[in-house]
Amino acid sequence: MRYDGTMLMTEQLEACRAFYRDLLGVDSEPGAGWANFPLADGTFLALHTPWRPGMTTTGGSQVLLLRVDSLTAESARLTALGIECSEPHEIPGGAVVTLTDPDGRTIQLIERT
Repeated sequence: MRYDGTMLMTEQLEACRAFYRDLLGVDSEPGAGWANFPLADGTFLALHTPWRPGMTTTGGSQVLLLRVDSLTAESARLTALGIECSEPHEIPGGAVVTLTDPDGRTIQLIERT
């Protein structure tokens, strides 16, 4: 078994599409009711509108973790695009910056040491 990708449910498809385009630095593949962002390692991050009752579209207690080479560079790039980032703070094995997507999901950028 191998990891293939992550799908996030949203009622704010266009706002989230723009947010994740800026965050990931890649355009999404077009789709009706969804957006798929192919990632360099062959995996993907997808956004989709709910297709059955009861699908949750808010952040809840999930955290999306994305590894970066430089928190300083990524924070500066995202801030220039209007995305608010926390100050970096140390964790075991590195440091993180926290941000929030339009649906309220928590995202942490991690620079490993």
